[in-house]
Amino acid sequence: MRRAWAKLGGQLGLACIGIGLLLIGLAWNGAAGVDFVSGQIPYLLSGGFLGLALVVVGVGLIVVENSRKDRSLLQAELRELNTAIARLAAAVSAGAGTNGKPLPASGDATVVLGRTSFHRPDCRLADGKDLAESTLEAARTEGLAPCRICNPDPAVVPSPS
Repeated sequence: MRRAWAKLGGQLGLACIGIGLLLIGLAWNGAAGVDFVSGQIPYLLSGGFLGLALVVVGVGLIVVENSRKDRSLLQAELRELNTAIARLAAAVSAGAGTNGKPLPASGDATVVLGRTSFHRPDCRLADGKDLAESTLEAARTEGLAPCRICNPDPAVVPSPS
C-alpha cells in the first residue's frame, strides 16, 4: 500500500501536466475562433492561466516525488555506511593488525561478519564472499546473531533436531 502511495505523486503530477496542456490548447483554440481581441482575452485568462497553473503544480509534484526517492536511497546508503564504520571501529578496538586481519586474542575466536549474522571463517554461507572479519566479542556487541548452519558462538547451544 505504501508503494502505491509513493508512486501516486508522479502519476498525479503527470495527469496535472496533461490536463494543463489540454486546457492551454482549448484556450488557444477558443481564442483563435474569435476575430476581436476583447473576445479572445476571456479564453486566454480562464483556460491559459488555469492550464499553466496545473502544469506548474504537476511539475512540483514530480520534483517532490523524485526528491523523496533520492532521500530514501541516501538514507539506505548512510545506514550501510554507519554499519561499516561500526564494524571497522569494532575491528580496530579488537586490535587489528597491519594486514587488516584481527590479531588473535586469548580466548577470542575470529568470526566473519555478515549483515545480520556472524559465521565461522569456513562456513559455506560465507564462503567466497568478501566479508569483514572480527572477534566473537565484537560480533556479539554489534548485536549480530550466530549463524544457524555453522554455529560459531559456543555460548549458544543448538537445539537437537
